Amino acid sequence: MKKLLMALVILAGVTGYSVLQAAELFGIVTDKNTKPVVIQVTLKDAKGVQVGEPVTTTKDGAYSFKDIKPMSYVVTVGSNNQWPIFVGPGSTRKDLALK
Repeated sequence: MKKLLMALVILAGVTGYSVLQAAELFGIVTDKNTKPVVIQVTLKDAKGVQVGEPVTTTKDGAYSFKDIKPMSYVVTVGSNNQWPIFVGPGSTRKDLALK
């Protein structure tokens, strides 16, 4: 019984730690006239390595990257619009206006 209780305590700790370390980045992409755009969004780490698959915004301009690590990233929208961003634990919203 003690071993089972110990295993449950360890499992709860590991699960809780994972949840605390999970992050999400989301937002809206708009054009120069503040209209939402459908466009590809790519996420790269500070070393320039792509994180996950690129996403395409919805017709409302919404994008989201879920289950990422809290850290610094570069968000690339289209081919030449980039923004550095720090994503902390939990949810981080970053709305992006194209130049």
